[in-house]
Amino acid sequence: MANIKTEAIFYPDYAGSKAYRIPSMITTSKGTIIAGIDARIADSTDNPNEIDVSIRRSEDNGKTWGPIQKLVEYAGEGLDGAAAIDTAILEDEETGTLMMIFSHTPGGIGLHASDTGVGFDTAGRRKLYDLGGQMFFLAEDGSVLDTEGKTTAYRVDEQGYVFLDGEARGNIYYKKGIDPQESLLEARTSFLQIIRSNDDGVTWSKPEELNPKVKEEWMRFIGSGPGRGIQMKNGEKAGRLLFPIYFSNEGRHLSCCCIYSDDHGVTWQRGASPNDGRQWNGEILTAETIYDGKHYLTESQLIELPSGELTYYMRNHYGLQRTAVATSTDGGETWGEITFDMTLVDPICQSSVIRYPDTGDGKVRVLFSNPNHEDYRVKGTVRLSEDGGKTWPYSKEIEEGGFSYSCLTVLSNGDIGILYEHLYDSSNWNNMNIQFGTFTLDWLKS
Repeated sequence: MANIKTEAIFYPDYAGSKAYRIPSMITTSKGTIIAGIDARIADSTDNPNEIDVSIRRSEDNGKTWGPIQKLVEYAGEGLDGAAAIDTAILEDEETGTLMMIFSHTPGGIGLHASDTGVGFDTAGRRKLYDLGGQMFFLAEDGSVLDTEGKTTAYRVDEQGYVFLDGEARGNIYYKKGIDPQESLLEARTSFLQIIRSNDDGVTWSKPEELNPKVKEEWMRFIGSGPGRGIQMKNGEKAGRLLFPIYFSNEGRHLSCCCIYSDDHGVTWQRGASPNDGRQWNGEILTAETIYDGKHYLTESQLIELPSGELTYYMRNHYGLQRTAVATSTDGGETWGEITFDMTLVDPICQSSVIRYPDTGDGKVRVLFSNPNHEDYRVKGTVRLSEDGGKTWPYSKEIEEGGFSYSCLTVLSNGDIGILYEHLYDSSNWNNMNIQFGTFTLDWLKS
């Protein structure tokens, strides 16, 4: 039972998808709410699975919603399908461009099965491999080159379908071994991708690859926060765009960090992880070499304080069942010591955190949502801080039952919107609605 009025805006079998997961959301400068989601076509499981990036838009503060818009889909079906999973959204308020990042994986590949590697050569060409492991390179025009740079008889179309002398020979995104005509496949790893909209989310670009700039050859998985990114508004880094991401090293151990852009999203760089330089029982850790599950820093979100300092809130496996926190004074390029906010109870789940706009009274308001339970994803709770996250004197339970991932946004009328996963039957993860509801600061404090 929800303690605010909510509406399921994504639900099982809506628009041909058996399940939906992983909400992302922003309110644009025009007042439109963009609600992002994984459409998990066959069932609710993570990748490997057929997963599409979709959104719905609301132009009236969530009272009504437009039809679902499928933004990204890859080849393959069911648990053999390729994925576009875990979205995060931001708006460059200086240009009006919306940007969404997500993780793409080929069929049969997810977080744990990803190979190491970037998946591209130094010229930015996608690496392809034949059945014998021979490497090729995919040119922008769809032609396929061998390692000597010579054009081969292969061609690949925009959907990834391969042709050899005009005859169909599989798809580069397919799971290995499912197509009798298989010839070339992309690298069996994870790809961080970005799409953009210049018309308030009505239409979106094709995916662009971020791996060549932000992934290292020793990394396996790479994916978004998920939820939201931010644009800095204060200090010398004002205008910088930041997306939280996380990734795994060669040993499959996980760390988070931020990618950032100082040229309106044209180019991106990866900042250090809070695990880089972290002191641990006399050791100095790095994200490349961590080896203990207690080191893990995974799904994360961040806010900017009026000083220009960033605060990073991180899912972790340390064992305290509390949200990890770190701060940055250089725009997310490096991070200070990791601490644990003992108020922010966490059953090891994604959380959402946003700044509420300045009202002129000197209070730095921060909103935080997650499951308020040490062991189970239940008791969805929203907390309010008025001192930049130092203390959390106000909280209200939004959903007493199953509550997993969530995303907060401030609406154009000053209310707060929340989009969250509500598991209404714990015996089957397909039985999950994505609920949208609104509330006010006054309600939180009452």
